[in-house]
Amino acid sequence: MDGHVAGDSVVVAGPAWGGGARGGAEAEVVPAGRPLSGSDPARAALGGAAVVDDRRSGDGYAGDSAAGGDLAAGRDGRAAGGFAGIDGGFVGRWESAATAPEGGPWVAGDGGAGGELFVGRDDELAALLRAARLDAARLDAAGPGPGAGPGIRVGLVTGEAGLGKSALLGSVRRELARRGVLVATGRCPEVDGAPPAWAWVEALRTVAATEPPPADALAALAPLLAEDAVGAGRPQDTSAGRFRLHRAVWAWLADVARRRPLAILLDDLHRADAETLSLLAAGAGADAGEDAPLFVVAAYRPDEVDGRLTETLAGLARRSPLRLALTGLPPAAAARVVAAVSQTPVDPATLTALAERTGGNPFYLRESARLLDSEGALVALSDVPEGVRDVLRRRLARLPDPAVAVLRLASVAGREVDVDVLVDAAEVAEAGVLDALDAGLIAGLLTEPAPGRVRFVHALVRDTMAADLSGLRRARMHGRIAAALERLGTRDVSALAYHHARAATAGTAARAVEVGIAAAELAERRFAHEAAAELLTRALESLDRIPADTPGDRHAERADLFGRLLRAQVRAGDIVAARRTRQLALDAAESADRDDLVIAAFAAWTVPTPWQSRPYGELDLRVVSALRRLIARTDLPPETRCRLHERYAAELIGERATPAPRELARQAVEIAAELGDPDLHALTLATLTGNLAACLADAPARAESAAELIRLADAHDLPAYRWYGRFNLAGAAAERNDPATARRLVAESIEIADAYRMPEAIGVGACALAAFAHIEGRFAEAEERYVRATEPMIAQGSPHAFGLRWLALATIRLSQGRIAELAPDVPEILATFGPLVTDVCALVMAAAGDHDRARAIRTANAPIRADFFHTTMSAFRAAAVVALGERAEAAALYPTLRTLADAAPASAGLSLAIRPPAHVLGELARLAGHEDRAIGHFTRALELAEIWHAPHWAAEARAALG
Repeated sequence: MDGHVAGDSVVVAGPAWGGGARGGAEAEVVPAGRPLSGSDPARAALGGAAVVDDRRSGDGYAGDSAAGGDLAAGRDGRAAGGFAGIDGGFVGRWESAATAPEGGPWVAGDGGAGGELFVGRDDELAALLRAARLDAARLDAAGPGPGAGPGIRVGLVTGEAGLGKSALLGSVRRELARRGVLVATGRCPEVDGAPPAWAWVEALRTVAATEPPPADALAALAPLLAEDAVGAGRPQDTSAGRFRLHRAVWAWLADVARRRPLAILLDDLHRADAETLSLLAAGAGADAGEDAPLFVVAAYRPDEVDGRLTETLAGLARRSPLRLALTGLPPAAAARVVAAVSQTPVDPATLTALAERTGGNPFYLRESARLLDSEGALVALSDVPEGVRDVLRRRLARLPDPAVAVLRLASVAGREVDVDVLVDAAEVAEAGVLDALDAGLIAGLLTEPAPGRVRFVHALVRDTMAADLSGLRRARMHGRIAAALERLGTRDVSALAYHHARAATAGTAARAVEVGIAAAELAERRFAHEAAAELLTRALESLDRIPADTPGDRHAERADLFGRLLRAQVRAGDIVAARRTRQLALDAAESADRDDLVIAAFAAWTVPTPWQSRPYGELDLRVVSALRRLIARTDLPPETRCRLHERYAAELIGERATPAPRELARQAVEIAAELGDPDLHALTLATLTGNLAACLADAPARAESAAELIRLADAHDLPAYRWYGRFNLAGAAAERNDPATARRLVAESIEIADAYRMPEAIGVGACALAAFAHIEGRFAEAEERYVRATEPMIAQGSPHAFGLRWLALATIRLSQGRIAELAPDVPEILATFGPLVTDVCALVMAAAGDHDRARAIRTANAPIRADFFHTTMSAFRAAAVVALGERAEAAALYPTLRTLADAAPASAGLSLAIRPPAHVLGELARLAGHEDRAIGHFTRALELAEIWHAPHWAAEARAALG
């Protein structure tokens, strides 16, 4: 029997697609010389190779609902995996899980479904089936193992491109479905611009086709299941909406699994967007499925793992997953792959050469074997290109030029494409398009996953085709594809936005803006804020291409886009980018001489941020001046005045300014309360609380404001503000030296941040835990916690992360008596942060024995800022004076710092820890010759150290008392 290899696997035969649920008949083996459609221009070039009509179901596409429920047909007869709606329908640019697996199925042992040749992966398949343990009686599970704990079980498959990850998942899918398990597959698209959370959209719509969700969960699940996702409105609080969505997904899946064993297979996880990973991570922490037979398998390339996926994998580790790392096939299996592909006998020497050259990579083996057929063994032994892309290019060179042109058009359309789109977009007649697709099918570059659709057998094929195009030609192809989609009436706004934006033409720029906004709204509905920000950035680029004589208020349109982009960036946690966007919005508004657009630029910031939204110690005087001018106006409506007051107060937190920021914050709270808008009221309360946190004297008012914020947030389900209020109550408790209450409230706030997946809030909580560890003398733990907390902030470009990490390290080293170790950092720290850190750096150099350098550094001292770092920086200044023995300065400094006599060791908004300031006050008093006062301060320092369970500081206080 003639063999056929698809992608990284070998298929001898397989199930064909059919009607309805697309299951059933065996694949048709096409007689040699017979084309799939139209004429066959590639047949002669390929030496008359026999072809399998590869209409097998593939990854997530096989089986009807009665025979395992794998991708059952929807109620309207469409397969759920190809769910038509705002995301796709017939366009199918986003590779459906209901298509052939990456590179096709099987390379591992005999006896696959439908008689496929499955070579070299029997052990991995058996391990995954054992880990599933979905139905012990029917799966014959061989006892417990990794990934097979109670509740949700997890399997992770890794391997470089072409090693057969997708093929293995396809085999797992078929085997589980054969044994009665409901299997749903989702693939993370391997091209940019796909709808957000697409893998979950596919998988969940598959489950819904067989096991519809309960009516009371439909609203929460709508962003992933509803066809009218755009225009349905976005939850007012995105944290609450995301939490409800994630909880509803896993509760529903667990409920389904209790009635019928369920498996979710997620492929190409290295291509996952943030929301796909967020939803997967939510499953790792879900407790709804602890009694449900639910198996989750994910496959990814380990060399393409980024920080976000690393974090998700760390969360999955709690499930003790089964980990399978695929390697190249052994020589015997590699020989079977080559034999299955090649139409001519291959001698052992050539087989050995190919196995060594390809490293046993199944996809590379297949491509090399096809090249061997066309160019001969002599070339294979002496001239086979080293890289798989080079092999593909050699094979493409043997196809007719018109065929290559159509295939390149298909590569721009995506990994998988509807033939109608290609026929409409191509510059040749329909017969020419079909001839080209026939050539691709015969050459093994394409498969037919479903009627009227073609798919590249592997991402490497598609990437190679697209990479060789010039930017100009690629842009024109995007334009033709966008036009074809429009003519064919697609509702896939993500595809339209992707192609229109990249077409970069003036004639369609307005449409590119329109669909870009629609696609961004879809992303927001799915809480994919990073994706929304990217789409809106593209829309702004398109806006600039609209001809100047086109009717409309271009300035207002730009302001609207800037506002949307800013909000998406803030929700994504990219505060630096959001401030940059606001600055661009202000530039554009002032250039247009439009106060209404300046107001819009400020009012667009409607989301609270745990950290200060500007670099510490810096003021944007232009922003402050504009806000002062606007708040002085008397003709503005109440909501506008409220938002401007709030922005002014937020911009000037911790600053002494006129008008006073906290006074305008109070006015904003009053206006918001009268307006009755809970979101605006909560935002203004958060800003007021932040202003009150900057001064120890305002601690009681801060606690009152935070408590009011919690009441409002609880009443209106505003989790971001529930977190903010509780964390500020924790700070107020710390300031009154009530560590037990502070720890309890921090724990509650961390629980909220974790449950609602608030990255910045999680980081703030992690810093508080680090500070607590420092206070209790667990220095190594504290240092590790600070590193973990600040790594995501640094990756996000936070203006605070690097400085906070170094300052935290300085506090730890000071407590350890090792602060001199930081001396090599001093030049860079001074250059970066200037007068803000002169006392810290002077203390470092004094500890290192360089008193002259320390005194020189202190000449650049500036007044200590009266903000949330005041206690910390005051303690460092006093310590530097003591270290240098500056008696006169000690006498002058002491009275200015006496207000810190009862200050807590937890400082800087619970992000840092320092020895009780009473101790350094005692040192100042002693240096200034006031021994009686010194004894009193050391006594208080001992009391505080014991209250906070800080044995190292208690020992220092006892030593100072003699």
